[in-house]
Amino acid sequence: MRLLIKMAIRNVHRNMRPTMMNGIGITFAVIFLLLALSISRGVETQITLRNIKFETGALSVNISKEAASLQNKAPGDSLINLITNFLENNLLVSDYNFRIAIPNSILYFQNQNQKVYITGLMPKETAVIKEMYEVLDGDTDIDNSKEVIISDALSELLDISIGDNCSIMVQSVDGAVNFEDFVVAGIFRYTSQINKFNIYMNYEEAVSLYNSNLPSKILINLEDLSHAGIVKAELLKELGCHNGESEGEIECRGTKISSYQDHMGTAKSISGINKYGMLMIAVFLILISFIGIWSMQTENINTRRKEIGTLLSYGFKRTAIKQIFIIEILYTSVLFFTVGFVITYIVIYLININNGIYLGESASFAFGSAIVNPVLIPKDVCIVFLTTVFYPLLATLISLNTLNKSRIIELLNVK
Repeated sequence: MRLLIKMAIRNVHRNMRPTMMNGIGITFAVIFLLLALSISRGVETQITLRNIKFETGALSVNISKEAASLQNKAPGDSLINLITNFLENNLLVSDYNFRIAIPNSILYFQNQNQKVYITGLMPKETAVIKEMYEVLDGDTDIDNSKEVIISDALSELLDISIGDNCSIMVQSVDGAVNFEDFVVAGIFRYTSQINKFNIYMNYEEAVSLYNSNLPSKILINLEDLSHAGIVKAELLKELGCHNGESEGEIECRGTKISSYQDHMGTAKSISGINKYGMLMIAVFLILISFIGIWSMQTENINTRRKEIGTLLSYGFKRTAIKQIFIIEILYTSVLFFTVGFVITYIVIYLININNGIYLGESASFAFGSAIVNPVLIPKDVCIVFLTTVFYPLLATLISLNTLNKSRIIELLNVK
């Protein structure tokens, strides 16, 4: 076997034309497969982990305007105390954050205006903005100040820059119209239609602007996402609303309680469609590469018929000669898989340090973001490795069938 391996490796380096032709096909297949899987994985990560961390939480409690109104302060205080006591004492809960969410607000700057979505963040959450978005200018430090962070879409549309004064008008929980002046402290690159016209401000400022007694939303983070259904059911039971059902968004005592799973179903389906769509393209590419390698190996065998006849005349068995060709293609596959993997790894690294792939605004409707960061995991690398070893091997085995009935004299007489 050692002799066969030595001969196979020598043949790979000696017969450069078939080696390079096969190698180029394998390399492109590896690059496309790894990119397809890593982008699909990135889309899934984008939809789940990023959105869960910043948009939906593992669980969310949306509090109605009526419950949050100062006119219902006593029952509202009782409700929030009940919820926070539950969260503080539940070992499955790792953290929770209050938010103020004010839809249909208006941002005014000079003689221009734009409808916006206001989000009031607690101090510990403002730092997360830097993790979720690319901050193009300014800072996200808006604690205890009349400062706001706006999207670059708003900045370009209204021609607002860092340090500019703007005004925000909202309708409070009681229906009154409130109007306040703020300073632009930071500008982030928006990633989807969801946050294209978002404005982030300090939680206390948002409470004052909205004239609310309670947060409009509570985002709950868990130690393990798989426990979302359990914690949701326990919270519903604590509020006296548990009826044996915990699927979907459930209304309970002036709140709507949902888990990330209730929001991610459609997005995950779209992610799956995207993944299988890209894999179908990859399969088509592999099929083309398979035909190319099959054709190249058949030509390689026909070109080397005299060499094969000589080996047979020296006493080599047909199975041993076939093993040489098999070792050649396995060696070529591993060698060029490594080349393809290294190229792909560098490409993914460069993409990620440059803030991901911008897919355009239309992608945000499908993926929840116009920017996707490819994610390469060992499992996908192993799948691609096995694939790129198997299909060239299969093409070679089919090509070797031509040797089964060839006689030595016929092989030696090839001109």
